[in-house]
Amino acid sequence: MGTRTLRSALLMAAVCGAALGLGACGSEPDGSSDAAAEGTSTAELHPCDLDAGPGWRCGKITVPAVRSDPDIGEETIRFSLLPRSDRERPRLRPIFFVEGGPGYASAGFDSAGSTRAAFGPLLKRRDLIAIDQRGTGGSGVVDCPGLQRDRINEQIATAECANQLGDRYQGFTTAESAADIDAVRESLGLDRITLYGDSYGTLLGQAYSIRYGDNLGALVLSSPYPADDPFWRTLYPAGVHALKASCERSQGCRGHAAASCGQAFPCSWNAADRFREVMRRLQHEEGQNDDLVLVLLEAGSFSPGSYLEINRAVTDYLGGDEAPLTELIDPGAPGGGDPAYFSYGMAQAFECNDYPMPWDRSAGFNERVAQLNDEIRDFPDRDLFDPLSVRQWMMMPASGLVDCLAWPPPTDEMEPPLPEGDEQPADLPVLIVEGEFDDITSVKEAHQVAATFPDSKLFIVPQGGHAPDLYHPYTSASVPRIRDFIASN
Repeated sequence: MGTRTLRSALLMAAVCGAALGLGACGSEPDGSSDAAAEGTSTAELHPCDLDAGPGWRCGKITVPAVRSDPDIGEETIRFSLLPRSDRERPRLRPIFFVEGGPGYASAGFDSAGSTRAAFGPLLKRRDLIAIDQRGTGGSGVVDCPGLQRDRINEQIATAECANQLGDRYQGFTTAESAADIDAVRESLGLDRITLYGDSYGTLLGQAYSIRYGDNLGALVLSSPYPADDPFWRTLYPAGVHALKASCERSQGCRGHAAASCGQAFPCSWNAADRFREVMRRLQHEEGQNDDLVLVLLEAGSFSPGSYLEINRAVTDYLGGDEAPLTELIDPGAPGGGDPAYFSYGMAQAFECNDYPMPWDRSAGFNERVAQLNDEIRDFPDRDLFDPLSVRQWMMMPASGLVDCLAWPPPTDEMEPPLPEGDEQPADLPVLIVEGEFDDITSVKEAHQVAATFPDSKLFIVPQGGHAPDLYHPYTSASVPRIRDFIASN
């Protein structure tokens, strides 16, 4: 599983308990008409329990599995709608929500609950629609046992998953999912919508806006991913920086380090120095340090506490107590749990189809391997992943670079997430939120995405981590920014 999949993560802690009323689906308020009442909605909705507070209504639509080849079959797309609670005043533009991963269901209890909490008072007059992306949750969940149970080599398991999907593999693309969002919008009889996506959902949001910008009134991207680098070269440096900076800003962290310095390690070492030294020792003593790298690359979800925990464990290790680090990097039982909550198969299908790779996708397996080796040999910054070598970084499970080597090549009809040469709408208001200490998607990547939208605002959450508004919907500084942005757009 690739780095982007591993992170998105453990989602989520908070579930909102606010009671909102039942109601029919409706249209945007510029004309203040009720789409369902006027018969423009073709979706059938029924009460459903998401374990994310009361009032949800669920529906499904059917779309082609591959729009360029309808003979391949169909996909079912499930969505969950929370009607506005204020029935006395006209409804305002609805909010659509798409989850990240890729592989998580938007209507999962924690995702739906956290989103509900984050939007809070906006939902008095706005419907909230959570769409399970194709291959997740109630939308034809992809269950590839080799990947989901994590008991065989991931490269082999990924190839097995492609065989299991057959020709349907072509349909697991961000472009097809963007079309699914618009099909849900049409089925509900809606005009323009506000779209919110987190993590991978931000790539889906970008794919939607570049194709269906006329149907958007506003766009919110939380922890955006630009899909432009096959080597994830901003992530490891971002994690090491966050480890160092979070410790420097915590007196407790500095005190903990000072208690052991002098004998175990130089007192001049900061948290990043200590981390790198433990990485070297693990490599020398055990022949691998993959698990510690993986812990670092998942730390962005619960910043800054997660980084402080890593520092405590590596500091204790240098002082002679290995138990905290052993416990921290213990991967636990193999397997990814219920695929309806998180689908490893769906994640790999989207990553292998859409994410940039250091080889030509149309090439055969042996040629791909040769191209990957060439890229590793010619990589310009040899110290970027210190103390890892470039080859170590590229080949370790945490980077996930080799998993897609045996994935089928794309067909001519398969579209990339963001077509080359196309530009984002000039008049679309966009809010981009990023955590300062996010190493799952980085601040540098957030700036890259913001630069593609002429009318964008970027808010960096101090010491925040990945998708801070969803992991911490009651406390993150991003939440009031998002609410104000949507309310004014």
